Amino acid sequence: MADALRLQFKPDTDGTGELFAEVLSNGFAGAASARFSESGLVELAKKLATAFPLPADPPLGIRGGYWSKSGEGLEQEHVGLTFYPVGSLGRVGCRVVLSTPVHQHNRPEGQSSLAVDLLTTYESLGAFSRSLELLATGGVNEAVLEAAG
Repeated sequence: MADALRLQFKPDTDGTGELFAEVLSNGFAGAASARFSESGLVELAKKLATAFPLPADPPLGIRGGYWSKSGEGLEQEHVGLTFYPVGSLGRVGCRVVLSTPVHQHNRPEGQSSLAVDLLTTYESLGAFSRSLELLATGGVNEAVLEAAG
């Protein structure tokens, strides 16, 4: 498998679903999943499709996992994707953070985690944004962001 981010989405009947993420970048690989709303994925896809250049602050992205009981943020991040410009030559970075839930191991030390930087281009990001929107709405089975020089 070439360096890439691969997403699959298993929708529920309530407008949400489980997003499965798998990444390979510079020899590092990982997989995780988190729940997201279909509308949140579509909104991100539309923003990625129209943002040129990508904003650096705040960057575009999504984060999912276990929310705190107070509802004031994530207690555990299982899938995090952040998109940002790299330099002035049309390169794009995608920071991918993947982690297993702590409850699977009943101890924080048993959590597996991975963070990688996947470099790509606006052209690849455009194709990814179109497939991400289709993924969220049931039009395709997978959205892939391929790494590029």
